[in-house]
Formats: sequence, structure tokens, C-alpha cells
Amino acid sequence: MTLLAFFAPVYLLLGWCGCLSEGRECGGSSLGVYELKVETGWSREAFPKQYPEWRPPAQWSKVVGRSHGTSFHLFRVGEAATEGLKKFAELGETAAFDQLTQGGDGGVLDSFSAPPITQGVGVTQTQFFVDGNHSRVSLVSRIVPSPDWFIGVDSFDLCADGQWIESVVLEVDPLDAGTDNGFTFTSPNWPSIPPKPISRITSQNPSHPANSFYYPDVDQHPPIATLYLAKVREYQLAQVFSPPAPSDTPTRYTSAELTRPSSRPSPSVRPRPDRVEDREQEMERQNEVKNEVENEVSNSILPGRDMTVAETDSTTTPTPKPTLLNSLVNRYKKKYRKNRKGRKSGARRKLGLRRAGRRRPRVPRDCRVTEWGEWSPCSKTCGIGEQMRTRAVLRPSRRGGRPCPPLKETKWCGSSRDCDHRYFDW
Repeated sequence: MTLLAFFAPVYLLLGWCGCLSEGRECGGSSLGVYELKVETGWSREAFPKQYPEWRPPAQWSKVVGRSHGTSFHLFRVGEAATEGLKKFAELGETAAFDQLTQGGDGGVLDSFSAPPITQGVGVTQTQFFVDGNHSRVSLVSRIVPSPDWFIGVDSFDLCADGQWIESVVLEVDPLDAGTDNGFTFTSPNWPSIPPKPISRITSQNPSHPANSFYYPDVDQHPPIATLYLAKVREYQLAQVFSPPAPSDTPTRYTSAELTRPSSRPSPSVRPRPDRVEDREQEMERQNEVKNEVENEVSNSILPGRDMTVAETDSTTTPTPKPTLLNSLVNRYKKKYRKNRKGRKSGARRKLGLRRAGRRRPRVPRDCRVTEWGEWSPCSKTCGIGEQMRTRAVLRPSRRGGRPCPPLKETKWCGSSRDCDHRYFDW
């Protein structure tokens, strides 16, 4: 039997009374707190047949529940009971249920329970968490005494059409776990071989006269229990990131973008030798000066001689080669310093020299970051907290390149499973 068919009368009731109201968006970053109230109606007036008065009297076990995603099921109507459900429905043991805490987007987010009801008619309540990836709730409570009967909800989704349901009322019938053959509340433990699938107990089914819930004169039972679910709080993550991964493909620019005035360094800015690009430019300028000096010297030295001739008004005096070389170097250094300050130098025009090549434009540089680190421990040991992971900048953005992506990411973590009942007393 599908979930929709199982709760069809409930949806009709909600549509008529307007109890299923629209809430806020239930995205992955949204965390909701719901209150569950279980109100039981197992009384002698409503169910007079074989009503248990003693050893033990009519009562209910504690409520065991999970909020989870699509891949988890506490039980399924029409399928065989798990070992955990078998022990719970027959004996009230929950140890096997405690192991059902699968993680991940489709697993369990929160494990919760509510105190038992010590009589047939009573109320118990608790609260639990849901989020956009774990918006479904499942719960069970054992009927005491009974062979293997219980009430429960299988994967009811609190997110409808992208909105949190503000409140909903579910009227449930008894369920048979199919692991015991007993027909009455106090029947002995006769195991079903082979086990039968989980089924719904109605006034007509099972149709055996000894069945304690068999009432052939009525179409359906009065509700043996009613569940009230209401959203009491909603939170949003402080920071949620989905940054794109740094691309290994270099960014392409057009020639117009590369020759924009904003992309070229200002001539009035003095180079800083502590930057890699400036050091490269400095070395390039020094090499240019060195080449110019060598050309000048080679043109001034006579072939086959180690001395140059410097003509004066009255005498001709030979000048050593090192002396001439030093004077030329000093002269070019002086003019080079003037040129760096933005002044025009006529030395290049006098010598008729031209630079070997133009300086390449400095292109923008994108930011690069490291891979994500490990998730930090959960910020809370009791209840829902946050986990954080970070990454670092390998190379910052320069000259209008792509900026750095976010360096921190957070997500929900934890559970209220190990908390006492005062955890929600905010």
C-alpha cells in the first residue's frame, strides 16, 4: 500500500478544514523544528471488545521516530518487518532501532523519542529537526498489551510544493507487524511462519471473530490515535557557498582589452624590486643599456688596436680602452636614471639605436585557491550545530583578474538523540 493511499482520508480531511497551510521555502539551507503531539483514544467506550483492564492494563510504549531523507524507511506497509521492528512490536525493545542512524543526504538527520503513555487515553509530545534534504518523518509506538501491534507513520513529507507545512493532523489506525499469530491483546507468543507483511488492522480485517479489533457492525474504527505536527521554529545557515572550482584553462582576452590604458602600468610609478614583474623589467632595462654600451664601444675602438684616439685642440693622446669603457658606462647610467624619472633622453636618438622589441602588456591574473580542507567537528554535542571547512589563497587576483571565491563553507550537523527532554526549553 502506498503512503498516499494510507493517508488518503487524512488528506481529504485536511483539504476540507484548511489545516494544511503554506509555509516558507524548505531548501537545503533551511532547518525547521517541529513539535509532535500524540493523542491516544484507546478507551473502553471506543473499543469495548476484550478491553484489557489489568496484567497489564491498556497503555502505550514510548514513541520512537526519525527525521530522514528519501532512502531511509523505519517500516513499510506491505513489506516484511525488519528485525528491529519485530523486537519493538513484540517486546518493546529499541536497541536495534538505535542503530538506524544512517548519514548522508538521504539518511537520518534526527533521532527522537517521546515518553510512554501509561493508560489507554493520554497525550505525549516531543520535538525534532528537519531540513531540506531530510524533510520526512517516521515514527512508531507499540500497543500494550498486544502480540505485535503498533501505530506508526511511514515517511510523511513535511515539505510540500517547496514549502514547509505549518501544521498537519494525522489520524492513524492500528498496524500488524506480521511476526506473531495472536488475535487478542493477551494472546501468547505464537510466531508467524513464514512472517507476513505489515498490514493495516481495520474493523473488518482480519475477519476472524476472535480478533480483538474485529467490529463487523461498523465500517471503520474511531481513530485510536491522532498525531499533531506543527512547525515551531525555522533557521537559515549563516553562510552557504557553492563556489565554482578554479579553472585550469587560462582566461582569454582580446587585443583591445590588453591595450587598454587601465591595464598598462603608469610611467610615474617607480618599480618595486620586491615584486617579480618589476624585477624582470629592471633586468630587461639593464640588459638594454649593456647592449647599447657594447655597441658604442665596438664602434669607437679602431680595428686591430687596443687603444682609441681622443682628439683635442692641441695634442693627440691615446686613451686606454678600460677608461673609455667606464666613461661610456657612467654616461649611459646617468641618462638611464633620467629616463626612469620620465625625462626624455637624446642618447638613443644620437646613437640611432632602437629597442630590440616592445615590452609585452601585463595581462590580468586570476585568483587561485587550494582544495577544501576537512570538515571541522560539530559545534554542538547535543542538538543541531554547524560544521565548517576552509581553503586558502594560493595566488591573489591582480590587474582586474577573477577574484577569489569564498574561503569558508558551513553545513548542518549533530542530532538531539542524546539530549534530555529539556533541550528544547529555549
